[in-house]
Amino acid sequence: MEGLLPEDPRRIGGYRVVGRLGAGGMGQVFLGRSATGMPVAIKVVHAEMAADPRFRARFAREVAAARTVSGAFTAPVIDADPQAAAPWLVTAFLPGLSLQDAVAEHGPLPVPGVYALGASLAEALVSIHRAGIVHRDLKPSNVMLAPDGPRLIDFGIAHAAEGIALTRAGAVMGSPGYLAPEQARGLPTGPAGDVFSLGAVLAFAAMGEGPFGRGNVHALIYRVVHDEPRLDGVADAELRELVAECMAKDPALRPGPEALLRRLVPRAPEAAVLRGTGWLPGEIAAAVERSPKDAGRAFGRRRVLLAGGGAVAAVAAAAGGGVLLAGRGEPRAAARTPGASASPVSTPAPAEAKVLWDYETRSYLLEEDPGAGAGIVFANGTSGAYVALDARTGKRRWGRAEREGTASAWTGAVVADGLVYTGLADDAFGALDARSGAVRWRYPVPNAAEGLPVVMGGTVYVGSRDDVLHAIDRATGARRWSRRLKGARPAAADGLVFLHTGKELHALDGATGRTRWRRAVAEKDALGVAVQGGLVCCRAEGAELVAFDARTGARRWRFLGGSGIGVPAVAGGAVYVADGSANMVALDAASGRVRWRFPAGDGGAGRPVAAGGLVCFAGREAVWAVDAGTGRGRWKYEPAENTRSDVVVAGGAVCFSSGDLNVDAVERSRYHLTALALGA
Repeated sequence: MEGLLPEDPRRIGGYRVVGRLGAGGMGQVFLGRSATGMPVAIKVVHAEMAADPRFRARFAREVAAARTVSGAFTAPVIDADPQAAAPWLVTAFLPGLSLQDAVAEHGPLPVPGVYALGASLAEALVSIHRAGIVHRDLKPSNVMLAPDGPRLIDFGIAHAAEGIALTRAGAVMGSPGYLAPEQARGLPTGPAGDVFSLGAVLAFAAMGEGPFGRGNVHALIYRVVHDEPRLDGVADAELRELVAECMAKDPALRPGPEALLRRLVPRAPEAAVLRGTGWLPGEIAAAVERSPKDAGRAFGRRRVLLAGGGAVAAVAAAAGGGVLLAGRGEPRAAARTPGASASPVSTPAPAEAKVLWDYETRSYLLEEDPGAGAGIVFANGTSGAYVALDARTGKRRWGRAEREGTASAWTGAVVADGLVYTGLADDAFGALDARSGAVRWRYPVPNAAEGLPVVMGGTVYVGSRDDVLHAIDRATGARRWSRRLKGARPAAADGLVFLHTGKELHALDGATGRTRWRRAVAEKDALGVAVQGGLVCCRAEGAELVAFDARTGARRWRFLGGSGIGVPAVAGGAVYVADGSANMVALDAASGRVRWRFPAGDGGAGRPVAAGGLVCFAGREAVWAVDAGTGRGRWKYEPAENTRSDVVVAGGAVCFSSGDLNVDAVERSRYHLTALALGA
């Protein structure tokens, strides 16, 4: 929890405001207490929405409907004032763990647990639909596993913002990968849309991954509309059939919640058990029971984040008011008073990292896209050899060796939708099956591919040593376009590909390769570009980090990094970058102002990776995990060897390689590939 700013209210309605919890698309969320001391979450609507009469009318209707919802597996709206100058609502406080984080940390639920979860969510939908509400955003992070049973949260109020959101180009309400096809097309969405989402959530609970895989927004929406869900990982045939029925493309073919309830209850544990945690696997039940029960203590200890991430957490369950999670998740730092400066954080001694496994190899660590969710870490040898390891256990999944003595393409590996995109021997770039290592296709790259590839939609982009950027069809390996542009590490988002050539930053149309805009940004070591949320960042000479508007190329801000600057990472409204004074720095993405600095010591700080509410990076002396919101050290690890790679995050593990490099005979170099627990 963050302290209140001078301009923040001290009372809202009959509730005392005691702290800031976060901010979301609809407003600012505060921690409050009722007259009797009961902890609550208070959401105050953004002025932009409050000024729109359409929003106010919808908000009032949805709040009124949401307050009529009652059921064992929903969480109520306690109070609201839609007519206030700044409309607000108050929601209940629940301890527990989201389904998203439970599965991410502990794996899929057993079949009886999925039936139990399905029965509770179907009953929740019956209650919600009976009140005339359609959830419209049913997803794993909106399913709360509480000590007194599962709860469906965040229902209804999203509809109030829909009229405003849909006037924005390309806006889609809901969460890609879980929203119904009709919702993805922007068509009217009724109760059957929630049934589709329920099926997707049950598939996630059973398989550990959504039925449309992972990828960017455009790719997920395309699959939801055009592809059938992948349900082969649902082992129980009856459950697989039921989920498939829920996810029928035609809304009229989906069963109703009442019919689902009748089919799910006989296979679920007893109702009395379902009211607690006895239906959950032991490790998840224990994590739920350990969650903070008192809001004052919980919020006093941990930073609280708004909907979308988090592990064991105190949750304010709002009917559309957002999910407030303490602990891990996408960081959202509190707003600062204009003109205020940030000072270095006094960092307590961090805990020791928990080592998950160690794998001895003669290979270098390759990079894995942390958003791909394949749970695989790769090692790459000097003659085209690949070893795929399970990120959680370190067990070898498969290995692949190209012909001995051939040149290996020096690229990282990016995993998306069950394929590994990486450089191969014989000057080729290719796609490997993530499960078996079999080559799906090869694409010839004269002078070999170089740098980390990037995937967007149906295309994978990779540079080559002869300064050509290649756009390759992900399905077939066919060439889509190529351009002679120097730069080994592209970035892509929202239909644009960004490449820093060492002299200029280029924004290219992802479909055609044509230049949308370019800006002069000189930097002899153009190591990479980071893009997210409409912001693109790259290094510049003079130890600067420069941020541009991704759509227009207008410069937003610049940051001077002392004697040097590292490769940035953009996540959750912040930019993380190593400066030239052995610090990891968090900058506000909107303004470029410093939020915090973490002193990494004489070893300095490498390329950061933001995941699970932490910023992880390696220096020459240690591997660090820093709280993304506060900049306080969470854990560190000091390997015996000093030579190491940057870190990668996969399957809840922070992985890096260390060892002794034999400069004269690289093939005799020995490395250790080490995995640390992200949440240690």
